Amino acid sequence: MQCLELAIPPLPQLIIVAHTVWKRGALHAPRSFGLYDVLFVKRGTLFMMEDDRSYEIKAGHMLVLEPNRQHRGYKPCEEETELIWLHFAHPPASRLLESGQVPWSRPCDKKIDRAFVAPAQQLYIPKFGELPLQTVWPFLSQLASLYGILVARQSANMHALFAALLDELQTLLYAGPRAPGTDLADRIEAYLRDHYVQPFDADHMAAALHFDADYVSRCLKKHTGMSALQYVHHLRIEKAQELLRTTELSVQQIADATGFGDATYLIRQFRSKTGMTPKRYRLWFQRFI
Repeated sequence: MQCLELAIPPLPQLIIVAHTVWKRGALHAPRSFGLYDVLFVKRGTLFMMEDDRSYEIKAGHMLVLEPNRQHRGYKPCEEETELIWLHFAHPPASRLLESGQVPWSRPCDKKIDRAFVAPAQQLYIPKFGELPLQTVWPFLSQLASLYGILVARQSANMHALFAALLDELQTLLYAGPRAPGTDLADRIEAYLRDHYVQPFDADHMAAALHFDADYVSRCLKKHTGMSALQYVHHLRIEKAQELLRTTELSVQQIADATGFGDATYLIRQFRSKTGMTPKRYRLWFQRFI
């Protein structure tokens, strides 16, 4: 399924949502505006065009119409059609890609020297396709009901529910058809999580997984953006951060506990990944305790 990559934070902002039934013969008027227009069809069919591409949105399907693109109905409804539509505000999508191309396992930037600036992250939502209505429709129905009788005390709940809907749409993408190599990438990550404290040995890992070492490395790189050794360092740094926050262990003791072995090597890798030394990291967190 194709999906849109949206840069976050902030999350998309819900503007309006409505539950409606279009009579047979109804036709969507031509429009173009600076918001996303999302259509979820429960029964019947909508015939929509975005720029020069046509979409037949059948029952159980959705379509995201993107901001500032021309969209219109290209054929009247042939039967009574029930749908929920919503508009949300957000910058244009970074790109359109297949769900199998999404780097689901790529770690997010968490450098502490940027702790007061929101790091760049991504949200993925379907562009067009079939959805399990039994999962999505309760979110949509509740959103439409809340919006219809919205009062001040419910506004935060409505926006939180919209965020939950976006999360559910992304979860459905992740649970969909998996790209070749995804299962192996999951196995590689699991192996490295179980063995990151031990000295890294690419050949031993490949033998344990019953794949060629070069293929294993390429597979992990494709799905996480990291080589196997880089991923090991990532896991070790994550554990070192936890130990710095929660224990009084020395840097050398943490180096031993995380597989780095040498304190100087740990300090160099830690500074590269977090933007500060282990000592400064520990002091930084103690400010908030």
